[in-house]
Amino acid sequence: MINTACSPVATQPQKTIQLESNRQASVKFWGVRGSVPTPIVENQRYGGNTLCVEVKLGGQHIIFDGGTGLVNLGQHLNKQTDPVDAHILFTHTQWDRIQGFPFFRPAFNPANHFAVYGGTAPNGASIKHCLTDQMLKPHFTMPLQNMLAGLTFETLLGGSSFKIGDISVDTLKIHADTEAIGYRLTYDGYSLVYATDTPNDEQFSADFIAFADQADLLIYDGTYTDLSYLHHPAADRADQTRPWDISTEIATKANVKKLVLAHHSPVQDDTTLDQLGREVKARFENAAIAYEGMTI
Repeated sequence: MINTACSPVATQPQKTIQLESNRQASVKFWGVRGSVPTPIVENQRYGGNTLCVEVKLGGQHIIFDGGTGLVNLGQHLNKQTDPVDAHILFTHTQWDRIQGFPFFRPAFNPANHFAVYGGTAPNGASIKHCLTDQMLKPHFTMPLQNMLAGLTFETLLGGSSFKIGDISVDTLKIHADTEAIGYRLTYDGYSLVYATDTPNDEQFSADFIAFADQADLLIYDGTYTDLSYLHHPAADRADQTRPWDISTEIATKANVKKLVLAHHSPVQDDTTLDQLGREVKARFENAAIAYEGMTI
């Protein structure tokens, strides 16, 4: 288990977005990293767990992605006395989004219930198939069937819409190579967009601008850098696309109120992310770099 959560600014207060109905919208980051967990000293302030974001909105409990951050979230939920009833929305099924799921302890408690949503993988596998496969021997010791919680699975198509209680959920396919989808939650005039496997391409689609339009919070993949240097160490990186530049342009065009960048590269240490945060805020004032434990 990885536990590297630590705020880069220890005194930063928790922020709360107050809705007109006097209900609160809470967003907490349990994992912010991409590709592989990096529990090293250089990453302690921002965290080394892979992506997992918890949202409480409209009386509903929603979890985006099941990277290793899901393990710590599970330990937190296990301390509750009441049964857990939540919805887990996967963007796609690459390893950094599902690797915490087999270790999610609340899923082994028969008192709990989880509705699981996700798109179809590039090989045609459903979200249930992908999660089942990673728990088969020799990859894991217990099959998914050992999860005694009530589990339901829903395979989504990019562009589909559905409801979670009074929350409207809209989806959009955002990456053709990984079949990743983005989610937009809308409730009581408040909207949140979660899109964290976006191409580092300056030609972002008009569809995505419309998808993020007027969002109160956009959680975006604006930090992940190209890892081609692993194959070509001598490659010139001077003209590399800077995804955070793209993210601020999107936030500006879509009139987003707050931008939070997540899905940090394994090689982006605390110092690098500090500098990136300064660059991002210079371009879009109400922007932040996600860190483990960050609560909005």
